[in-house]
Amino acid sequence: MTPRQRFLNALAREPVDRAPVASPTSVVTEGLQGAVGAFFPDAHHDPEQMAALALAGHTRLGYDAVFPVFAGGTHEAEALGVPVRWGDRGHMPACERAIWQHADEIAVPENFLDHPAIATVLEAIRILKAELGDRVAIIGKVYGPWSLAYHCFGLPRFLKLTIKDPAMVDAILEGLMAPAIAFGNAQAEAGADALCYGAHITADLIRPDAYPRFLRDIDRRLVQAIDAPLIFHCCGRTLDRIEYFNESTMPAFHFESQNDPFEMRRKATMVLVGNINNPRTLLGGTVDDVRREVFHALDAGIDIIAPECAVPLNARTENVRAIRDCVEEYYAAR
Repeated sequence: MTPRQRFLNALAREPVDRAPVASPTSVVTEGLQGAVGAFFPDAHHDPEQMAALALAGHTRLGYDAVFPVFAGGTHEAEALGVPVRWGDRGHMPACERAIWQHADEIAVPENFLDHPAIATVLEAIRILKAELGDRVAIIGKVYGPWSLAYHCFGLPRFLKLTIKDPAMVDAILEGLMAPAIAFGNAQAEAGADALCYGAHITADLIRPDAYPRFLRDIDRRLVQAIDAPLIFHCCGRTLDRIEYFNESTMPAFHFESQNDPFEMRRKATMVLVGNINNPRTLLGGTVDDVRREVFHALDAGIDIIAPECAVPLNARTENVRAIRDCVEEYYAAR
C-alpha cells in the first residue's frame, strides 16, 4: 500500500497491511530543523520552509503522513488579532494575551484566509500536495471553538464563564465556528486529506459533562461543515470522557499517554491515534523504550501509531524516527 492509502484506510476502518505511523501534531525537533536547514520561527511564516520541515516527517522519519501546522492555534489566533510570540528553534509559539471579554466582541475579518499566518499554511499544503501527489497523506489542523476561545478570551476567564455565564460560553463557541470552518475547508481544498481538530476539553481543566453541555452539538455541526475527516485531539486525561467524545461523529481520536491504551480501546468507538509518551520516552528514553511503548500500543489495538502530542523540540530525533521502525519490526515478527 502507499503511505496515503494505508493512512486513509486506517482512518476509514478499512484493511491495512500494517498500522500507519501518522502524527496529527508536530514531529519537528531541533535536530530535524538542522538536518533540513529550515528553522523556527521562519518555518511558521515561510511556506517553503514549512513544507520542507513537514516533508521531512516522511523523507527522514518515514511516517505515512506529513503535518505542516506545527503551532497550536496561533495561526488562527493571530489572524483574529491575538498578539503571538512566535518563539525560536527551541521554543514553540505562544499567544501573549487575550483580546476579548464578551462574545459580542468576536469579529472575523472578511480577509481572514488572506492573512499571512493563514495563507502560509495554505500555500505550504499546496506545495506538499504538488510534491507528494497521492503517495503520502497530508494532515492539516484547525483549532476548534473551545480551544480557540482559550487564546482569544484567556483560559482562566473562559473556564470561569462555564460556571458563571454558560450562555456566554454558548455564544462564544457559536461565534468561533466560522474561522474553524473557513480554515478547515481551505486546507482541504489546498490538498489536506484530514485535519487535526484541537479541542482541549480535558480532565485537567474541566468536568466530563462539559462536553455534552457545550461542545457535542457544535462538533457535530463542524463535522458536517468541514469537507475533510477530523481527528479529535484532546490533551491530558480523557478516559473519563471518551464515551462522550464518541458522540462527536468524528472518525478518530488522538490521545495522550496519561491514558492506558487498552482501557482507551475498550471505551472508544473511534479510530484511535497515539499514544507514545513525549517527556519520558521520546525526550528522555531510548529506542528500547520506544519499542516497548509501540508494541504495547499495537497489542492494545491502537489503529494509527503516533506521538501523544507535539514532540518536544529537544527530543531525540532518532527516537521519533524509531516509532516507524518499531512498527515495522512488530509486524515483521508476527
